[in-house]
Amino acid sequence: MPVSCTRPRSAATIAALSWFALAALTACGDDDGRAAAAVTASLSGSVVTDESADLGSIVIGWGETHSDTEITTPRPDEVSARCYGRGKQLAVDITAAHGWKIHARHGSQILTIENTDQDLAPADVDTTNKYRGALQAVDWTQPDHADIAATIDAPQDWNQADQQRRVYLSLHVDCNEKRRTP
Repeated sequence: MPVSCTRPRSAATIAALSWFALAALTACGDDDGRAAAAVTASLSGSVVTDESADLGSIVIGWGETHSDTEITTPRPDEVSARCYGRGKQLAVDITAAHGWKIHARHGSQILTIENTDQDLAPADVDTTNKYRGALQAVDWTQPDHADIAATIDAPQDWNQADQQRRVYLSLHVDCNEKRRTP
């Protein structure tokens, strides 16, 4: 009697999907997350653009110039972050002015970024330093914090044929509980 691979393949697919769903719930928590205690400029001190006016600012954007559609320096009140899980299970969703969205997962140097205002589809960008592995653009060493100071090539789908743009990110997210003042 011939052996059918349809049932095992379906079972394997179901098992894989179940595992991914469980991993997502574990990593993100089974709740709606919590608001970050604060979003500020990166604490690393790394310069992400050539513009000296950026120093000490949150920087989110891509391109060549400082504008609403390219490189932005939003105020902290124009950036929000939602934190899921804690410690090594931490995941962070960041939303900023002008349509920027960033997703980071603890321990990873890969960020998912998109811009809804500019119809830039979500894309994974690898911030790994190809020349000096010890330098990390996404720093997870402080518990329940994510510090991002990255200058990376924009996803290929975002670029025009004649121009390769760069993505600039400089921000720090504190995912500890907000402290209440007495």
